[in-house]
Amino acid sequence: MVFKSETETQISKYNDAVFSISRLHQMWLNCNAYIRRGNFVRWKFELDMIWLELSPDVKRQKEAESKRLIKTNKELMIKISKANTKNTIFFNLMNRHQFLREVQDIAGKAGVYRDENEEGFE
Repeated sequence: MVFKSETETQISKYNDAVFSISRLHQMWLNCNAYIRRGNFVRWKFELDMIWLELSPDVKRQKEAESKRLIKTNKELMIKISKANTKNTIFFNLMNRHQFLREVQDIAGKAGVYRDENEEGFE
């Protein structure tokens, strides 16, 4: 039986995080391209892929937060599916887009923010 060392496990964890952030970055670039082209169907599917990428992180949140995020995502998906005008579809896609950006931030896969009270803040 082969056991991984603690260092190998940490490297694997960090590699996976880097690859996940890289995949998310590419998906956001795709979303921006679809928005500019007015391709709402492709935009919607790309947002679905972003949710799939972030969903394991959502499930690792505290139970109440995880349930809230899952519920909000479902509600936004339903609003998109029920939209019947281009303006309504765009507005609902934009709301889900912004929501998923917030989920990415909650998951720690977005920008890094530092508190000015932290040691080393310049």
